[in-house]
Amino acid sequence: MQRALFSLIASAALANAALAAPPSAGPAPATLPTPYSAQQIHDAWLPGFSVEMRTTEAGVVSSTRMTVISATPEAGVIRSESFAADGSASGPPSESAAKWSELRDHALFDAAKATRERAECRSLLGALPGWRYVVPQPDAGTLTMCFADATPGPPVEFEMIRDGKLLSRTEHVSYGPAQSGAKEKL
Repeated sequence: MQRALFSLIASAALANAALAAPPSAGPAPATLPTPYSAQQIHDAWLPGFSVEMRTTEAGVVSSTRMTVISATPEAGVIRSESFAADGSASGPPSESAAKWSELRDHALFDAAKATRERAECRSLLGALPGWRYVVPQPDAGTLTMCFADATPGPPVEFEMIRDGKLLSRTEHVSYGPAQSGAKEKL
């Protein structure tokens, strides 16, 4: 299911590929404001910080935990771990480096296509005020992401809808200092 989460994020990135067009391709389209600055993400994502997200897709539940291993003012190293519904690891952990600005830019959306409005983000963390982005996809689907003001990083809730049907939903389970101990059953 980690693949599903990254597939959804990749879909959002592909929907915004024109935003990263080379200068010779003409002016980049205007974008909606991002929910957080790179500095806000840096300030929240200190070593030991962890966010866990639960994904439900086709009735199958899985989770992904991202933990900051190290951080500088420009970037961080993040370990990703994936778990099945019973809490067992669904693959080996992986680590990757990312600039805070790159993480911020995952939420750059073409202002002519996407919408942004104040909303109540709902997840297992509760109801939190934030920004909801609705991004139409080339396959007639829609990505809906809600970024809570108090949780810089990935969206608190993330849904993929096509033909009026919810294909997948990802939501925050935990956000903050790294959790220790055994993985609980989802």
